[in-house]
Amino acid sequence: MDKFKLSDKQVSTSLSNEAVILNHSKGEYYGLNEIGTLVWDLIKESPKTLEELVDIVLDEYEVEKDQCQSDIEILLSDLLNENLIEKTK
Repeated sequence: MDKFKLSDKQVSTSLSNEAVILNHSKGEYYGLNEIGTLVWDLIKESPKTLEELVDIVLDEYEVEKDQCQSDIEILLSDLLNENLIEKTK
């Protein structure tokens, strides 16, 4: 099962419970909301699977599992497309 980890093409910091990410290759900044920042911080700690991320977010927030999984899949897809994260085994 694939895990997600941060790529080396970015640098990030947290400001007021939001992550700010700089994509080195594009010179663009990205901001994540509170839940996106939680997902980012979890991946920053160590590579995580989609299922691990969903379980942790469900423990922290009151949200339907299907909606949570869908939202995290979209976030991961966006981060992958921008080369901010990558898949690992």
